[in-house]
Amino acid sequence: MINTAAPFIANPTDCIDSNTVFGEVKKIVISKDFKGGKINNVFGKTELDFTRADIQGVAVLDISETFGETIIIVPEDWRVETDQTLIMATYENNRQAGAQNINSNKVLIITGCSIFASIKVVRRLY
Repeated sequence: MINTAAPFIANPTDCIDSNTVFGEVKKIVISKDFKGGKINNVFGKTELDFTRADIQGVAVLDISETFGETIIIVPEDWRVETDQTLIMATYENNRQAGAQNINSNKVLIITGCSIFASIKVVRRLY
């Protein structure tokens, strides 16, 4: 018997899938129910701006990079946690020290592996 039910497909604006090789990607995420996604950088840079986005609960962003850089701009009320493997790499969260209105129901978890790479979480660049 053939299943004719349509498979569940998340709204494409609620997820990110980005691959960068010797290049740079800048994305402004406007989803009001961001679920997460995957970022792959090889000698590349990805900049994600979530200041116009929102999450409901937990979103997982898997970042795998080699000789890459990822900059993540998040709203002040998001909590950001990391479960990354870092090999000759850095993770900086420059926004938590001054953050006072953290909402425990809005959690961005960063997973993956960074080798000779950098991940920076900031309030805003400008």
